[in-house]
Amino acid sequence: MHIKDISAMRRARNIDGLIRALEDPDENIRLAAAEALGSAGDERAMEPLERLKFSDPNMSVRRAASSAHTQVAGRLAAKRDVERMRLGT
Repeated sequence: MHIKDISAMRRARNIDGLIRALEDPDENIRLAAAEALGSAGDERAMEPLERLKFSDPNMSVRRAASSAHTQVAGRLAAKRDVERMRLGT
């Protein structure tokens, strides 16, 4: 896999492909995939990013996964808040 593959998956919002890329042997691919998932903000990325932020052998990848996890969690919380406001609860 190459970085341009990650860019293509990001543009196509291929969340499943990006999640699979988190297991790539190349740390640069894992890092780019984590960043892309953070930007996408998709709930499916929460568990894989959680695992990666604690288990990846590369500190930069762990940091990227942690940051991405925080981004996704923030987006999900904001989405829930908007939904609550919309429902008036």
